[in-house]
Amino acid sequence: MSGSLPPDVARWVAGPQGLAAVADATARLDRGEDPLQVGSDLRADGLSPTRGAAVMACADARRRARGVHRDADALLFTPDALEQASHPAVSAWRATRFRDVPFVADLCSGVGGDALAIARQGSVVAAVDRDEARLVLARHNATVRAVAVRPVVGDARRPPTRPGVVVHVDPSRRGPRGRARRLAAYDPPLDALQPVLAAARGYAVVLSPAVSLDDPDLPPGELEFIQVGAELVEAVVWGRLLRRNGQVATATLLRADAPPLTCSRDRDAEHLPVRPAGDWLVECAPAAVRARLHDALGAGFGGWRIARHRALLSVGQRPDRSPWWRTWAVEAELPLRARAVRAWLAAHGDVPVEIRTHGVDVDVERFWRDVGRPRRGPRGRTLHLVRLDTGARAYVCRRA
Repeated sequence: MSGSLPPDVARWVAGPQGLAAVADATARLDRGEDPLQVGSDLRADGLSPTRGAAVMACADARRRARGVHRDADALLFTPDALEQASHPAVSAWRATRFRDVPFVADLCSGVGGDALAIARQGSVVAAVDRDEARLVLARHNATVRAVAVRPVVGDARRPPTRPGVVVHVDPSRRGPRGRARRLAAYDPPLDALQPVLAAARGYAVVLSPAVSLDDPDLPPGELEFIQVGAELVEAVVWGRLLRRNGQVATATLLRADAPPLTCSRDRDAEHLPVRPAGDWLVECAPAAVRARLHDALGAGFGGWRIARHRALLSVGQRPDRSPWWRTWAVEAELPLRARAVRAWLAAHGDVPVEIRTHGVDVDVERFWRDVGRPRRGPRGRTLHLVRLDTGARAYVCRRA
């Protein structure tokens, strides 16, 4: 089942019979049984096609949720709701900004991941969504997590809350053609939310990490880019009460076995000078690059850019290790021609090769074939194929 559940079906799924059916279907799928047979057996047991499809959808979503939700086997999702939900580590991180806020309206709340995280900080949370079925699942999930939220059926563009509240809104970033890149293509569009944000005492608006910093619908405030491990996952605009000390941009690293790290700026981004590559290449964390903080990080270790429009930095001596960047020792700088790279690799031993591109229009698979099909792997050499201000170069490097 794609899309939303009918509200009456959602209420049944969240009841004793539905929960038992979802648990049983999940267990059978875990044992490797044929999903078609499991679904057929549900109908043979007397479930309507709609209820049977809902059970299978929730079982499938529950199994997929285990990778990020420790209590997934007690929670209820639909596949669409799970796909749209924030990573729980990100929800928990964002929720810390609401710690001293007594009341929060969570708009476009879905099945409640953000609302539950904010409620854990002590706020009273109204979970507002136009999809009643998702709010039914959110109420169930709140019970599982032992927090209180107030589900409210409503439109984020006209929320049933008084002006002057603090709002958190996570609009859908998917449309009929896939992921939306422009804020006007969100659901609801960001321009339609402007009156709500203007009336709020503070706001947080969750965005795609690919958001254009020049998008005309970008709300004013502190723009934070959040990275989980090595993956850039979300951006969020913090406005008014929730903005920290006039910050313009922030990068955040959420790590599994270490405290979060943040780096911010309160003014326009600085720009490092451009020089030829030195003995080391440095690639800053994606969150720092999107927040335009890589130049400031580079200035801290004496680095420079190797091209005006590339985020890749260079330095003469290896900087200290840091979660904010990765370093490569440069073994050779070559013309970006497969023949030249192939000859160099052939003369310098059979070592696994990884290829990374920086602004060049190169078919990586074809380039790999053209340089002699070297063994692949991250524990050898890295070929950085880089578009410079004039021409392009290939840097043969070792990770260090």
